[in-house]
Amino acid sequence: MAGKITNIGELFHRFHACELQVKQGKIASCLISFKDIIDRMPVIPINEKDKAELHDGIAAFLNKLAAHKKFKEIFGEFTFGDTDLDTNLEFIKSMIIAQEQEIVQKVESDEKAAEAQRLEIDREKQKKQEEINKKIGLAISFIDQDDLPPAKEILNESEEIQEAVALHYNDEGMQKREQKLFKEAVQSYHRALVATPEDENIHYNMARAYFEGGKRNKAEEYLGKAMKLNPDFNEGKAFYDYLLKLDQAGANNGNSENKSGGFFKKLFFDKK
Repeated sequence: MAGKITNIGELFHRFHACELQVKQGKIASCLISFKDIIDRMPVIPINEKDKAELHDGIAAFLNKLAAHKKFKEIFGEFTFGDTDLDTNLEFIKSMIIAQEQEIVQKVESDEKAAEAQRLEIDREKQKKQEEINKKIGLAISFIDQDDLPPAKEILNESEEIQEAVALHYNDEGMQKREQKLFKEAVQSYHRALVATPEDENIHYNMARAYFEGGKRNKAEEYLGKAMKLNPDFNEGKAFYDYLLKLDQAGANNGNSENKSGGFFKKLFFDKK
């Protein structure tokens, strides 16, 4: 329930909330709140400018309210005439008081209907998510068996499925890397690329796994792919710089073992 109106700012805020409720068709809730506004208006300090703005707004609001179908369901056909605003406000206040029990019941009924609608929407969302989760699990099962055609058919249904499958294998690959199972990590990243073949992060992770597993050339290959997909990829640039420093250190020591080839040195300059 809304708190008591204590100043002109709160009065305007509550009035604009009433206007929104009319647009949303929440006429019963609007009437209960509007009665509070009518009660508090005489005791709230207000300058002439704000008073004129509020009165103009309320006059237009009353006509919209009276024209609304749900207002007519409670009070029947009614039109506010050219009577002064104070008289109109007192009249609608008396109408609300006379029908207050029915209005409160309608508010409760509307709230129950809204809650039922929310629950139905939640059930539909849950059902849809369960269906998606089932497809994600099925796609992973096909990929685990290297049965790619049916896996790709499922993956093509939505980006949500693609991202979830890629995340599954990317997480799996990271766990394998932490366990220093680099061959298995590479396999997981390859499977992630089935779902999202143009994800620079997975190509980068693949490069890291190959490098940590001692396969420098393959590391360069996948780092190159990551950088071509996203030339501004900061993690890729950092790894590139690191490998160049290893090359420089090896050259200074006269050690050519595991040194980069020409392909790697041209990563950032290859426009193809």
